[in-house]
Amino acid sequence: MNRVTVIGSGNAFNTDGRAHACYLVESDGGSNSDETTSVLLDCGATSLYRLQQEGVDLNGIDAVLLTHFHGDHFAGLPFILLEMSLVCGRKRPLHIFGPPGVAAACQAIVDLCYPGFRFAFDIEYAVLDARSPENAQTQQHGRPQSFQNFTIIPYPIEHRPESTGYRLVAKGAANSDGGSFAFSGDALFDQQLIALVDGVDLALVELTMQEQWDPPVAHLALDEVRARGRELKAKRLVYTHITDDLARQVVAEGLGEVASDGLTLNF
Repeated sequence: MNRVTVIGSGNAFNTDGRAHACYLVESDGGSNSDETTSVLLDCGATSLYRLQQEGVDLNGIDAVLLTHFHGDHFAGLPFILLEMSLVCGRKRPLHIFGPPGVAAACQAIVDLCYPGFRFAFDIEYAVLDARSPENAQTQQHGRPQSFQNFTIIPYPIEHRPESTGYRLVAKGAANSDGGSFAFSGDALFDQQLIALVDGVDLALVELTMQEQWDPPVAHLALDEVRARGRELKAKRLVYTHITDDLARQVVAEGLGEVASDGLTLNF
């Protein structure tokens, strides 16, 4: 079982009542594994409320994986940590992965919300550097990180200086590769995005705008998807970070699938 549950499919403005970016990625590691790995991919400000609506056991979350440090992608973290500590009684460590600066960014937003608070469990930070020196020549991806039932591969993405897209490859039976999933975070439509999603079983890619601006901003626009969408060669392509109007147009024009809050996708 490899699946993604869309906790939040919306933009920063919660347009049309869609929640901020948040996705629960799970894998049981194939038939030889008794343990399910659960990774929370981004956690915008509305995430705790939506996780409660979906009945997600926060003690079952093994790690948080962050693409960048905008509020609609990680400002829900302090409330999730507080719930884990005070309500769920979590004791085991929580892993938080992200681009360089992840520990400082997370501590800063926690201190802003709850100065001096100490959680009842350890937080173990790890940097996934998509722009490491060894990657400088190809700019394809950074060093893969093995974590329980996943291999996590960071890709450089153009949006914020730290922005990172991720490819998660589930481990199958006998440690073979299982399904593969990619998430763009917020992104410019460029070769880095194309490389991230190339050949994966499932890709979730942001689609924020109707038309690209001049000069361009680092978000996908529908006019770009119409012109270049075929360059995104995932086996299954689902657009997210989206509005209802954009979603209707994507479906009507056969440009791909669209995410909605609560949607479950297998890969």
